[in-house]
Amino acid sequence: MSAIKQLLANNSSIKLPTPPAIALRILEEVQKEEPSFTRLTELINTDPALTARVLRIANSPIFSPTGRIDTLDKAITRMGTILLTNIALSFVLVGNFAKTPDSDFNFEYFWKRSVTAAVGANIIAREICRSNDYIFIATLLHDIGILIADNCLPSYRAIFSSDTTDTSINEIELEHFGFSHAKLGSELLQQWGLPEQITIPIAWHQQPYNAPTEAECPARVINLSDNLSAVFHGKPAKTKLKIFRDELKQHYQLNDDKINSMIEEISEQSSEVLSFFDISNKLAKSATEILQEANEELSKLNLSTAQLKRQYKTEKEHAQQVSAKLTEANAELSRLAFQDSLTGLYNLRYFHDHFDRELQRASRYNTMFSLFMFDVDDFKVVNDTYGHQAGDKVLQEIANTTLRTMRNTDLVARYGGEEFAVILSETTLEVAGEIAERLRENISQLSVDWHGKTLSVTVSIGVSFYCPKQANLTKNQIIAIADAGLYRSKKKGKNCISLPL
Repeated sequence: MSAIKQLLANNSSIKLPTPPAIALRILEEVQKEEPSFTRLTELINTDPALTARVLRIANSPIFSPTGRIDTLDKAITRMGTILLTNIALSFVLVGNFAKTPDSDFNFEYFWKRSVTAAVGANIIAREICRSNDYIFIATLLHDIGILIADNCLPSYRAIFSSDTTDTSINEIELEHFGFSHAKLGSELLQQWGLPEQITIPIAWHQQPYNAPTEAECPARVINLSDNLSAVFHGKPAKTKLKIFRDELKQHYQLNDDKINSMIEEISEQSSEVLSFFDISNKLAKSATEILQEANEELSKLNLSTAQLKRQYKTEKEHAQQVSAKLTEANAELSRLAFQDSLTGLYNLRYFHDHFDRELQRASRYNTMFSLFMFDVDDFKVVNDTYGHQAGDKVLQEIANTTLRTMRNTDLVARYGGEEFAVILSETTLEVAGEIAERLRENISQLSVDWHGKTLSVTVSIGVSFYCPKQANLTKNQIIAIADAGLYRSKKKGKNCISLPL
């Protein structure tokens, strides 16, 4: 018998909670055969407060953005539909389970622990198994079965009266009610329409070694982050931190320095992310206090509390200064790695990375996209007549004109020399042809001032199109089709566009 049926068997009058309307609409959209990220952004944008929260967390270090994300369109392009949808659902569902006047359940403590665990899971997964777009929300909701059981079963809270471990809680739940809160929460979320990448790890997070193969690592991550979150929020560090350390050392060969660094990172990011959920960001224990409590050797140092605080403050300030400089340097390195220095557009390397993601997304969700390849006509004449600096100025103005012409969701890149490329997500061939013609006309009307002389140029454009229902093309084939169209445009007399034959 399922956990939900067993719960209802105890009391047939129980009314199970349902997700809010906006969550249902988001889930309905992502479950479609061809989900539209345009529709998803429209749904999220109906709630300005939700939009603001999503953008704040999207720009936080937890998701390591490569540049400022100021719109949901950019967020989807950079982060992908799945991750953005899960972030939005996280805010909606946490807000739905808020404190109610007739309940004495400690929602503040519950969600502080859950958010801290979710932040920890994001960091731990990066180290011990492949990071995935579902781990944050799966960990955030891993104990939602406790909320449901506490609300529906008056005797449920009694099992927390003693200092029990997660394993013994699981055993007590099975003994008293015939189901665990992990299975109950998993089944309810499954009823709501959340995917199995979320529900299966939740079901097995108390017994990760018994989980199905594909869910074992996420279930381990949830279990580990839950142990550490308990310590951050007041549980004694010695036992739970030992479990955390031993697991990471024995199974994943991480050393003490790496583990300590992860604990510090989880502490810092948790404080920031808690504020996004309008939850007090003060942790019961800092990372330093946890490490001090667990390290028996510190008792030999005979340092006063005041000395320890001064020492920690000095070391933390130094670490923050170093971290700020490293963050700034990494941001600049990231920008240089993906940006063309002359035009400011994305470079060839980023174009190929983005193309791979777009092709994978289109194949998976049966959506479409289009590609432009265009080349400046007779560009050698500009360089030979006015010099290479004039040619550089022309390329910069073409780049600016292209960015003004294209949509926020389109990616524009310098392919090489005087050749450019544009990827247009969820765009039919007919619409792509219209946009290509508009781009060609805008560039033909461009006037570039160079030392009193007006320079004008034109471009030849080739267009290709991908739709998995029509043909299963490779990346190289899609590029080759656009490139062939570009050269047909050249042969037709230049300053024109060519669609696929």
